[in-house]
Amino acid sequence: IGDKGVQVLDPFTGTGTFITRLLQSGIIKKENLKYKYTEDIHANEIILLACYIAGINIESVYSDLVKNEKYKPFNGIVLTDSFQLYEQDKDLIANLLPDNSQRRTNQKNKDIRIIMGNPPYSSGQTSADDNAANIKYSNLDKRIEETYAANSKATNKNQLYDSYIRAFRWASDRIGNEGIIGFVSNCG
Repeated sequence: IGDKGVQVLDPFTGTGTFITRLLQSGIIKKENLKYKYTEDIHANEIILLACYIAGINIESVYSDLVKNEKYKPFNGIVLTDSFQLYEQDKDLIANLLPDNSQRRTNQKNKDIRIIMGNPPYSSGQTSADDNAANIKYSNLDKRIEETYAANSKATNKNQLYDSYIRAFRWASDRIGNEGIIGFVSNCG
């Protein structure tokens, strides 16, 4: 994980806890830290405020670790819905946030080998009053249908489209045939 060229992604970064802990862990050698920070570490967040907080947290930890170096912004963070990344070529806010859109495009072209973090657990709307309806992701849901649903003996396969299960399908497809997925379990 600490070697140059090993791409790491936290697709549901929240406030950046997993990335900050990775930087603080000592797993990344001092001589590789700047390269990893600028080239190999990526984080996605869908909520604007959390995305800003994550960026600040990651930058702050990095600055503490490299004390005497000039401030370097963390350009590995993207304001996006990770599930939406492969649903369409251009994100809906590309015109409003062109730098973010470019980081999104760059990240999609990276050979991600490690995906870690805390995926969403929402199973969506349970009643009409919830206002928490599941979002449809045509490509991702098709992959679930072709894999998990096709191989399941369950009669009710609706739970396979829960965001937690989607996170595993998305991550598995993202790393392809080689890589590591490390997600926090919801004990389900």
